[in-house]
Amino acid sequence: MEQALIDKIVAKVVTLVQAKMIAAVPQQRVLMLFSGASTGYVVGMDMIKMLVQANHDLTVFMTASAVHVIGEDNVQKAGAKEIISPKQWVNTPGLVRETDLVLVPTLSMNTAARLALGLMDSLFSTLVLGALLANKPVIAICDGADPYGKGGLIFSDSNDGAAALRDKMVANLETLIDFGVNLVAEEKFMMRVVKQMQAETNLPITTPFSPVQRVLSNGRSTILTESDLFNYQAGTTLHLPANTRLTPLAQDNAKKRNLKLLFEN
Repeated sequence: MEQALIDKIVAKVVTLVQAKMIAAVPQQRVLMLFSGASTGYVVGMDMIKMLVQANHDLTVFMTASAVHVIGEDNVQKAGAKEIISPKQWVNTPGLVRETDLVLVPTLSMNTAARLALGLMDSLFSTLVLGALLANKPVIAICDGADPYGKGGLIFSDSNDGAAALRDKMVANLETLIDFGVNLVAEEKFMMRVVKQMQAETNLPITTPFSPVQRVLSNGRSTILTESDLFNYQAGTTLHLPANTRLTPLAQDNAKKRNLKLLFEN
């Protein structure tokens, strides 16, 4: 059997398992926000299908760029019924208060920069930053905003040029992590959402958990957040790459729970 076919079968099985896990979680109110990046679109559509089939309360907002790149009709085909248009007035504080979980499948470099500045000058940024102020979990796919990864490759065939600019964009992502955004790679998004939904309802985590070490593709920035640590029992020893950086909340969490962090060369 060809490896490509094996990989396809495995991916389908994993998706079915994740869908069953989401269906087993009591109903939650999920807000999904799409900005202009294309990376994360397919996973975002799959997540909409899972949430709708499991009868979770889903609201989708698309920026004008997202409407152009993704298309509102594709979101509707995936099953979303409540879709907020870019020009629609929204009671943002009320929507944030009613939301249990915020998902951002298509974070773009531009959106990451505006969020890192703390600007509440658009509905998208107000919903994300408002959710963080309300201590609501925000999970975002970072691939499309990574200037050393897929984000940078949109503009050039390599990610060698404009190092200072790329590092600034990496710093934007690190700022978002410090704000409390859970940045994950595209392939880890589904399982991270499952774990968060289980945690919110005090359900047992049913799959092995390991820290998400976000290596933004410049190879220099490995970041560990508080949410990466909360499934480890007090006193656990974690082996980490030498260049790992912990957010302030992660440092406090590690100290309070006596987690032993060994940085390997």
